[in-house]
Amino acid sequence: MNQAIVTQQYSGVYCRACGEPISLPSRAEKALAAHQADASEPAAEIQPVVFNLRCKACEKENFYGAKDVANIHGTPRAARPRPRAASSLLRPDIKLARTANA
Repeated sequence: MNQAIVTQQYSGVYCRACGEPISLPSRAEKALAAHQADASEPAAEIQPVVFNLRCKACEKENFYGAKDVANIHGTPRAARPRPRAASSLLRPDIKLARTANA
């Protein structure tokens, strides 16, 4: 009984603050693919691809470039749900007096 172990990979960067992997969003992957396609043309002026990502582990944000992208083994980290504000903090429950019609 041999079972083939399939390892998942995804494109991502490592957080500069805590070192945890951050998966690339699809918009960043598309920008990298377009940049690599444009890099093959020598006449075109090459603009660097830089994107801003937030780490899901430590919640810190930083800028990353095309040279920071790596293939990471495993599954991407799920986003940590943020606590919601209590409804009493959003709008105070104050009963306003009605004014008389004059």
